[in-house]
Amino acid sequence: MEPTNVPAFFFAQAARLGNRTWLHHHRDGDWRTITWEEGATGVSRIAAALVRAGVRPGDTVALISENRPEWLLCDLGVQAAGAVTVPIYTSSPPASVHSILKNSEAVFAIASTPALAEKLGQPRPGFQIGLIDEEVAAWLQAEPAEADAAEVERRLGRLGRDDLATIVYTSGTTGEPKGAMLAHRNLVDMADSSLAAIHVGEEDVILSALPYAHVFERVSSVCVGIRAGATIWISRGVDRLVDDVAAARPTVILGVPRIFEKVRERVLDTVRSSSALRRGLFEWAHAAGRRHLPLEHPLADRLVLGRLRERLTGGRLRFFVSGGAPLGIEVERFFWDVGIPILQGWGMTELSSGATLNTLVAHRWGTVGRALPGVEIKIAEDQEIMVRSPGLMLGYHANPEATAEVMADGMLRTGDLGNLDADGYLTITGRKKELMKTSTGKYVAPMPIEERLMGDPAVEWAVLIGDARPFVSALIVPDWAALARRGIEGSPDELAQDPRVRELVQAAIDSANKDLGSWESVKKFTILPHTFSEEGGELTPTLKPKRRVLAERFAKEIDGMYAGHDVTRAGAARR
Repeated sequence: MEPTNVPAFFFAQAARLGNRTWLHHHRDGDWRTITWEEGATGVSRIAAALVRAGVRPGDTVALISENRPEWLLCDLGVQAAGAVTVPIYTSSPPASVHSILKNSEAVFAIASTPALAEKLGQPRPGFQIGLIDEEVAAWLQAEPAEADAAEVERRLGRLGRDDLATIVYTSGTTGEPKGAMLAHRNLVDMADSSLAAIHVGEEDVILSALPYAHVFERVSSVCVGIRAGATIWISRGVDRLVDDVAAARPTVILGVPRIFEKVRERVLDTVRSSSALRRGLFEWAHAAGRRHLPLEHPLADRLVLGRLRERLTGGRLRFFVSGGAPLGIEVERFFWDVGIPILQGWGMTELSSGATLNTLVAHRWGTVGRALPGVEIKIAEDQEIMVRSPGLMLGYHANPEATAEVMADGMLRTGDLGNLDADGYLTITGRKKELMKTSTGKYVAPMPIEERLMGDPAVEWAVLIGDARPFVSALIVPDWAALARRGIEGSPDELAQDPRVRELVQAAIDSANKDLGSWESVKKFTILPHTFSEEGGELTPTLKPKRRVLAERFAKEIDGMYAGHDVTRAGAARR
């Protein structure tokens, strides 16, 4: 009989694959492995320990930890005990953590460190906390009591497809996080849908780099990996990604656009600083990769592109998958040109991750691909994207009003704007709530303009301002490392006032404004001396700017762009 829930699928794969390696993880200065069989033992022991601790079927258990094997073991262990996992980002401020614990009615929490445990507080009487390096470590070493193990088996057998598996809270770019309730069938069916679109199998090696608390990584890497029987390497994070790629030599890497943008820019910066001969060789090879002529391309691949792929990916990468935010078309084209397919997709927490995906055989530039198998997409009259999907959430936990706002006739009002072409490829044009309306009554979609600006080598971050304002302006964070590689050095505070930096930013603004209407072109900008970060609260875990936070934090700078300045020309920006 086919398993009906996520842990049952895992146990079935573990029984089949046995002592084959499931996970690679870095600990105490070296890479270590966990087999499928060892993983199954760990999951069973954690589930039994939770039963012994009084966790009942349907109870919610919070999980706050960086990516590590215990995160996966605990997630599966919670579900095997018949309970519901509530993942929390380690970067979440205490106020958000408390809000999540209250809304989810969590009775137990697992934290990786004492500092993270302190964030949890004591939301209700009887609330328990287990530390990964203490309680969970002890659970993993102890044989469960026979009665506890039997209870886990009983609960697992009763756990159905429609039972709640997890509550995933949105990252909250514009408001209070809401908890999307995802059933076991949502996670399993979307993993199967993804596998029907792109082949991933036991021979594949997946490098897992995004936070497991994010549904994109959890479904697209972990659930797909389990269903496919693939091997997973747990990256040490974006800062160590290059080293981890070299060690893992993965065949599949998932990431958000900012990761791929930085990789591309680093390659181009290296080329710019090379000799004229090397620059010319790369430019020829890059152009040959784009033209893909039968006689020219093999030579370019042998001399340049193949070596570049080896350095960037370890030499056996089959494809990147990009999600979580829009991918600029120049970044997309760059990787395809050098022989690394990058497959852009689109989805939402409320849809259990992906809804559309470009594939190796069905790909269209500038789009997020076609609907995954079983997914239906419609475009409403106001251009809002509507989706019916096997991954569609059950609703927002304890929030029927918010659920009613986004559900219509069994479809999700996604809040994203877009259009479908005749072949079913979806293009995202903006976010409904992020549309700016200037004081002159003109609507502006900031996202495409920001993408253009951030495609410039000098710009790290660009955030447009203009709602209820007379014109559009921008907050700009330059790419300090890229400037240093050009010989423009100094502290960020000094460089924010440097005429050379302002000239480079001005050029990026002028280029972005070229084919824009006067009402949507950027008229003024402010250079910020400090970059945005997840830890600082300016970015979501998938590296998207939190507009409301930035508008509040830089209110003085924003007001300054609109005080006493006359706009002299539509295509330029002056502070």
